[in-house]
Amino acid sequence: MSTPNSPAGQGPPAQQSGAAPQPAQQGAAAGRPVQQGQQNTQPAAQSKGKGVGQGPTAARSSWNTPRLLRLARAGAATAVLLTGVAATGTFSTDGLNATPDVIAQQWVAAERAGVEIAQADLRTAERIAGGDQQGARDSFDDAVTQVGTDLTSLGTDRFESGEIAREWSTFVLGAERAVAAAQNAASPGSESVTAVYGTASQVSGSAVERTDQVAERHAQDLRTGSRSMLTGTVGTVATLGLVGLMVWLALRTRRIVNVPLLLATAITAGLTYLSFNPSALPLTYDQRLADTTAAATALQEVYQARTTQHALTPGQGDRWPDEAAEAGRAVGAGDARTLWEEIVEATPEPGGEAVSATQATFTQLETVLRDRLDDQLDTAVAAVGRPAGITSGVALLLGLVGAGLAWTGLTRRLRDYR
Repeated sequence: MSTPNSPAGQGPPAQQSGAAPQPAQQGAAAGRPVQQGQQNTQPAAQSKGKGVGQGPTAARSSWNTPRLLRLARAGAATAVLLTGVAATGTFSTDGLNATPDVIAQQWVAAERAGVEIAQADLRTAERIAGGDQQGARDSFDDAVTQVGTDLTSLGTDRFESGEIAREWSTFVLGAERAVAAAQNAASPGSESVTAVYGTASQVSGSAVERTDQVAERHAQDLRTGSRSMLTGTVGTVATLGLVGLMVWLALRTRRIVNVPLLLATAITAGLTYLSFNPSALPLTYDQRLADTTAAATALQEVYQARTTQHALTPGQGDRWPDEAAEAGRAVGAGDARTLWEEIVEATPEPGGEAVSATQATFTQLETVLRDRLDDQLDTAVAAVGRPAGITSGVALLLGLVGAGLAWTGLTRRLRDYR
């Protein structure tokens, strides 16, 4: 038996004392998960920190080499194609251009208009000096009709067309007034023939200069496809861009030469060079342009010199030696030159009977020069417009080929990189 003070009775207290450390142990046990939880949260925080630090790297990776190669491929092909399109002459800095055959028609109209205006001035002088003969009047009317038709087909801007039409109308009215003044010179209060005709003749000379400028621009458009400025600008930028692209590609891919891209660059550079040097093209119609212009200039100069030879105004009489020499140079060699020299030798002084004495020779000269010009103008549109159209087509074809080469060359590098 045991008593309350027996050792057996001390068992429970001992158990209690042995159980006393349990809270501490639980606290320690509980403390371990807390620490583990803290330790587990650190990688997450570190993971977050790494995610934030990777932001700029991820942004930079969007401009990796394959993406840059794709963008370069599209840009290079577009640059070469735009150069080819510009070289066709379809577009210019002023907008949409006419086709080569239309430009050829406009060039013919401008060349013929200058000749017919000069002829109308001469016929006016003949009507004043010869008493308004029927032949001179008919020739004047024919020239007026032809000029009216040609002025509607010049193909120039509205302002210049308006100025030429205004000067032409002023001349026609002044010419009729001068002829009427010459017929009524004996009546009181009649207008001064010299003053009226001098003003009209001066205006006709200005109109001839304007049509010559229009004809020269159209001839240049036919030689270059109306593309010098635009093709030069686009082609220069494209060529420099392609050269820079080849250098960048060589450094980026460790490949020195990309043959297709090099050929595309050569095509672009060639089209650009020809836009600045159109005479480098082996064109058969270039000589035709020069021959037609020379024929028109010869007849026009002869008309103007013959008008000066009538010496209806003091200024015309003073210009006769220079006009005669210039007409002789424009006529060139052959029968026409011989006939003109006969006229000049028979007219040491302009005006008067010398002009009437050389009328038959002048008529013969006019026929020779007129036949030469008509032969040139009748076939000019087909002989000049068609080759110019072919040249434009070749330029477009080269642009397409060059664009395909640029695309192929960069596609190869893109595949190699992958």
